Amino acid sequence: MDYKEARNYIKEKEKLGSVFGLDSIKELLKRLDNPEKCAPAIHIAGTNGKGSILAFVEETFVKSGMNVGRYISPTIYSYRERYRHNKEWASKEEIALAISSVKKHADAMIEEGLPSPTAFEIETAAAFWLYRYWNVDVMLIECGMGGRLDATNVLEEDVLNVLSSISLDHMNVLGKTLKEITGEKLGIVRDKSTLITYPQCDEVMTEIMEYSVLHNVRLITVDKDELNINEESFHSASFTYRGEDYDISMGGEYQILNAITAIEVLKYFKNVCEEYIYMGLLTTQWDGRFTIAGTKPLIIVDGAHNKDAWLRLRESVDKYFTNEKIVYIMGVFRDKEYEKMIEILSPTMKKVYTVQSDNPRAIPSEELADFFKEAGVDAESKKDVRLALDTALEEADEDTKIIVCGTLSITGNALKHLKVRS
Repeated sequence: MDYKEARNYIKEKEKLGSVFGLDSIKELLKRLDNPEKCAPAIHIAGTNGKGSILAFVEETFVKSGMNVGRYISPTIYSYRERYRHNKEWASKEEIALAISSVKKHADAMIEEGLPSPTAFEIETAAAFWLYRYWNVDVMLIECGMGGRLDATNVLEEDVLNVLSSISLDHMNVLGKTLKEITGEKLGIVRDKSTLITYPQCDEVMTEIMEYSVLHNVRLITVDKDELNINEESFHSASFTYRGEDYDISMGGEYQILNAITAIEVLKYFKNVCEEYIYMGLLTTQWDGRFTIAGTKPLIIVDGAHNKDAWLRLRESVDKYFTNEKIVYIMGVFRDKEYEKMIEILSPTMKKVYTVQSDNPRAIPSEELADFFKEAGVDAESKKDVRLALDTALEEADEDTKIIVCGTLSITGNALKHLKVRS
């Protein structure tokens, strides 16, 4: 099986949809001789910020000389970035080899009358296979959705659990309330293990603390009282946390909170010295998260795709571009709270170009434009992100600011197009 055949195989399995549960992935991993046990792991669940926190951790570990494997979803540039080895994407040959190895056992399961593993289960097994193949020192594993029944939730020992910001999202699957959603996320945390958490809202924090007591979990919480922001802009920040000075090269106040969560994770590993933590945070980049993709005019690409992320984006716009009106390029999925998106962001809009991704969940661009018009926003539907960007740039002057957001697929296409234009 070559890379193209492996990708086609996964696309066929995607037609099975999502099946939440751990029986198939555990059976598949057992037949692969349990590659998930090959190295210590950091397992992260949460609604927003998982990728950014792991990006800070990954950068620092690699700088310190560790051999690091990382598994992420979704991706924005290429399927290959799902599997990372020391910050580099897996090669096509490596992915083909991994998925071929997993396919052999998935086929055997089907022949024996067992349910077919889903695409995400096969991809997750392939990730663990690759990390054993690469002989990594540590695995950075990101939950796909939820936690308790997520295919990544097979790490029983030698694992550090991390929770990023938790808010309402995927309510049709994870629960209608913050309590229910937090319970699903906490499903990755084993009895007598260690958990590090982002500074959550009171309702979420209460659930975390009660769970930790009940399950004898060592809980490490990020302490915002120990944080002093010294300087902040839309592209960087300097801050002091627990008496140590740090700089990051990403904008958005929420990235400071992600950074101090990563600091707590890194401090847990006693062999990572303070110098590496400082340099790791300083040089970390994570595309699609308040990314400066152009300067004349200013173009910001942000993966904000749910209510909490839209609120964080609005806070950043109000802070960095006070009383300025922004040109937006946006698309959104129908199962998101898009009415809230319009309510939160429309007061900052000069104009919005609506676009539609190729995901079947996407709202048609014409329909989304009508929603914005009903809210009093100058809205224009465009065929795709590329055309919307080209139009916005043609109409821009030196003071124009453009923000692309709504889904990671749209922001990824925007970043790829801007690289071509440059």
